[in-house]
Amino acid sequence: MGSSRSLLIFIFPFLLNLISSTTAQDDGICTNTAYYCWKCSDTGMYTPGDMYQENLNSLLSSFSTNTEISSGFYNFSKGRDPNKVNAIALCRGDLSQDTCHTCLNRSTDILLQNCSRQREAIIWAEPCMVRYSNNLIFRIEKEDPVKCVPSPNPAKNSQQFELVLNPLLSSLSEKAASGDSIRKFAAGHATVPGGETIYALVQCTPDINQQNCSNCLKEAVLDVPGCCGGMQGGRILKPSCNLRYEVSLFFESTASSPVNIPPPVPAAPAPKEGMAQF
Repeated sequence: MGSSRSLLIFIFPFLLNLISSTTAQDDGICTNTAYYCWKCSDTGMYTPGDMYQENLNSLLSSFSTNTEISSGFYNFSKGRDPNKVNAIALCRGDLSQDTCHTCLNRSTDILLQNCSRQREAIIWAEPCMVRYSNNLIFRIEKEDPVKCVPSPNPAKNSQQFELVLNPLLSSLSEKAASGDSIRKFAAGHATVPGGETIYALVQCTPDINQQNCSNCLKEAVLDVPGCCGGMQGGRILKPSCNLRYEVSLFFESTASSPVNIPPPVPAAPAPKEGMAQF
């Protein structure tokens, strides 16, 4: 009994550390429906009423009132060091300007309410993302923090589902990465044999280059099994890229195109016992 207790005392800290490390890979807080998720950075604080806050409020409010940019991507700075604020806003590639502005306006309000003194923070809404920092964030691929939001519903046949989902996301990622400095976005759908139709979209902030966008999305796709494996939908949210897939249409149908998924190559039969192999 004594030896068992000693072994448990020895193992428990290790298990606790393992659990903490796994949990730390999924950052941020979400509303009950996960329509909004945000992360307040601990890199520094500003004083309420100071110049940094004034620059921040002015900068974030400019996103939802800017009518000159119709691409849904904004990257602005305001002020001078040490009170300079850099900010990025990105709307989903299929949104109208009015819908984009509505999302940005609500998202910035929630972000400022919940990260009221942080010098760096990010919020993801389903249709848009806003982030700001006192550090340089433009044209830099950033994959942390990351937030994973799985669907509550399991796929009908998880193996068949993944055989369609993985190449669908890979195809869309390649298309999005090849976009220009205004838009890096792709949406499409494919049907699971005898099962659901998967609708998916991927997107990068278009200030990063093709290689960085490709890298970010590849890592996001690799996060899917640990986040949403076997489920009918999920979202992987990062500062420089994001992806989402569902079995119902969640974006404008005009943005979607069918993606041809080649049938999986059947596994070679095992050699019969006693047969020579060359």
